[in-house]
Amino acid sequence: MSACETAAAARLDDCLLVRDAVPADYPAIREVTLAAYGQFAYLVAQDVFEPYLEDVLDLEKHADNGQWLVVEADGQILGSGAFYPDAALQRVGLPARWASGRALAVHPAARGRGAARALIAAVECLAADSGAPVFAFHTASFMTSAIALYERLGYQRAPEFDYSWVAVYGPAGVPITSIAYYRCLNPSQPRRIR
Repeated sequence: MSACETAAAARLDDCLLVRDAVPADYPAIREVTLAAYGQFAYLVAQDVFEPYLEDVLDLEKHADNGQWLVVEADGQILGSGAFYPDAALQRVGLPARWASGRALAVHPAARGRGAARALIAAVECLAADSGAPVFAFHTASFMTSAIALYERLGYQRAPEFDYSWVAVYGPAGVPITSIAYYRCLNPSQPRRIR
């Protein structure tokens, strides 16, 4: 089943709708993101976590460089994420010409309803439509539920694109690794690094 078909199936089977976000959605996106990411604040030094969260919540920057999507049910936003047609614009080491996702968040109360899976399918569809050979993204090493989902969906690790949160977001704290995952969108072509 293609990513586009998966997104359509999720929308029909689970009454979920993935759509482009509009600025009027930004307060709900911020609320969902704070609920989703806030649960990890105790794991990371505040002087590192705050700049990270500030970056994730810079909705305007992400919209300028890509496309915000939301997933909703019954008019309520359950989750959101940004699609980057050029992964290099994130400035975290992913190659140009790859597509990427950023700031995927699902409200904790909405987990288990297929919202993350629907968002991932939608951004994969956008990536394939844009002609990108690879869709890639980062997640934090402590986001174990997200990692399990990505691996169940068949994403592969790309450790050569991992980066340190401390190096990007702050001068101190326990080292946190942002780990990279990818999927080739055209399986007949070999993955090209850089």
